[in-house]
Amino acid sequence: MPALGQSRDEMKLVQWFKAVGTHVDEGEPLFEAESDKTTLEVEAAATGTLLQVACQPGDIVASGTVIAWLGEPGEVLPSASAPPSKAAASSSSAGAVETRAPSADGPGPSPDGRVQATPAARTLAREHRVELSGLVGTGPEGRIERRDVQEVIDKQGSAPEAQGEEPVPPHRQVIAQRLARAAQVPHFSISKTVDATAMRRLAAEVEGLTITHLLLQAVSAALLEHPALDRTWNETGPFYRRLGRGDVGVAVVAGDNLIVARVPCPANLSLEELALTVRRATAMAREGRLVQEFSGPVAVTVSNLGMFGVDRFEAVIDPDQCAILAAGQIQDRPGVVDGTVRPVAQLDLTLSVDHRVADGAEAAAFLSAISDRLERPDRSQI
Repeated sequence: MPALGQSRDEMKLVQWFKAVGTHVDEGEPLFEAESDKTTLEVEAAATGTLLQVACQPGDIVASGTVIAWLGEPGEVLPSASAPPSKAAASSSSAGAVETRAPSADGPGPSPDGRVQATPAARTLAREHRVELSGLVGTGPEGRIERRDVQEVIDKQGSAPEAQGEEPVPPHRQVIAQRLARAAQVPHFSISKTVDATAMRRLAAEVEGLTITHLLLQAVSAALLEHPALDRTWNETGPFYRRLGRGDVGVAVVAGDNLIVARVPCPANLSLEELALTVRRATAMAREGRLVQEFSGPVAVTVSNLGMFGVDRFEAVIDPDQCAILAAGQIQDRPGVVDGTVRPVAQLDLTLSVDHRVADGAEAAAFLSAISDRLERPDRSQI
């Protein structure tokens, strides 16, 4: 069971896409898991035959637990019992996989008797008192997506309670818990103002390119140059968890939910490829569904509030990350160029850093590498 890297350390196994005894190719969707914030489609890490499963749909499983074996037919498996988990429903023997077909009347119930729906759909339905059992889902196998619930709300004009006590949705509870943990992280923040003239010009030249894309690419390149920032602190050792891939997180707002989608090494993508990748990642995050490509641990996240007219802010570091880069809007301000005062496009950046992972000098060098890349973007990657 993979670690989502931004939610609790347990996930619910929703369904297997493959039956025991069938062939599976590396990268092919193998199973679906669910947290309080999102749904994750997990791909096979290798090619082989699905020999045995140790968990059934409905089981709550800790990340890092072995839940299945891939190998060659007839291969002797290690003697292991089913991993400890909180079963949300009674399940059959470890080798059986239940398959479900979509119904014309909507999604059938999951093994625990609940209608199949994404966490984002359940949260929205709960807040607006929409009954899921009467909806027809447009997701895989009839699964109810957030957009299905939103369509009902738009038609009915449903709204949450305007006054009185309001229950806290599960995803907001997760966010609150993580923010409380984040408050315990010893951190510091440093800021730098960047000449954004070249950034703004480049974003205007490439269709679909935004400042966020350029920020992601610059952070990724800086991580490859400064691997001391591409690691996280682990309390249990204590030890550093070194990532070293140049992957970067992007903060995505989905209603009242906040999800971090992982963008695999933006420094290795052309700007057009990066724009397409981020578009896919943010769309999935807003629907509450992330494929494995866009989930998992990252050391640094980019949070851009410039589109909301924010000039400068300090963002809260995820307790499982090393740093977060906060970006405001680009503004034309008076600046001195070649001895004369004239308008200069400027962008304020604030980097908040876990002091257990990096010191001020390391963080300053990292932020300088980001700003250098932004002021002189690599046009060969267009």
